[in-house]
Amino acid sequence: MIIDFHTHIYPEHVAAKVLPAAKRKLKVEVPGTGAPDDLRSRMHASNITKSVILPLAKGREDVSSLNDWILSVSGGVGLIPFGAVHPFMPDLEEELDRLVAAGVRGVKMMPLLQEVFPDDSRCERLYEAVIARDMFLVTHAGRDPLEREEIYGTPQRFARTVQSFPDLKVDLAHLGGLRMWDDVQKYLLSKDILSAGKNVFFDTAYVSFYMAEKEIADLIEEIGPDRILFGSDYPWEEPGRAAGIIKRLDLSSQEKDAILWKNAAKILNL
Repeated sequence: MIIDFHTHIYPEHVAAKVLPAAKRKLKVEVPGTGAPDDLRSRMHASNITKSVILPLAKGREDVSSLNDWILSVSGGVGLIPFGAVHPFMPDLEEELDRLVAAGVRGVKMMPLLQEVFPDDSRCERLYEAVIARDMFLVTHAGRDPLEREEIYGTPQRFARTVQSFPDLKVDLAHLGGLRMWDDVQKYLLSKDILSAGKNVFFDTAYVSFYMAEKEIADLIEEIGPDRILFGSDYPWEEPGRAAGIIKRLDLSSQEKDAILWKNAAKILNL
């Protein structure tokens, strides 16, 4: 069994703009089309049982309609929808209640896209609302492949958030900070932070393009495999390739099982 905790799908008209633009700007291959059926096909080919869908909303006004679309296309076998959220949206609590009523277990925050600092006091409303509803928060952490001047979601800022909200169940994607792993070790892996943040997890999405396999394994061991979630970052990565990397790491079979599905299954109550 494999659970992919970090995937994205897009409405057709959005994918038609976003994916080609990314190819041009980043000069990378994008193996997936971003369509739900394409993701399901790649899951089947890679023996991935379930994938968590993480919608990306840039503006507050985008959240509700994007969630409508995600809920409409992610039903059936295999796809587990999370909701989009913007920390500053006026109807935050109402939207979370709507998602909970629809059976949604978590939400996705994107500091880099939304231009939000996670330790901004205005984000406290989101964290409190997520905790109150026993939901799970996934957030982009660190840089992206573009050289943007402002990063927003740095490991240092997330360390403050984790200390302030120890009951927040959160996945700091990309092993805590894409292309900022020295800062992950410095700010997020201290005993004080990890003991305070008992509900903090880290996923493996897209890290293999910047880290050697030994570096990935070493950081996983330092974090603790019981906090690691397998994520591919589809359509930006081929899920089967990403899973194969985890299987090859110099870790025990028990640790690999925890990463590939057991940790996620506990979070998702599967």
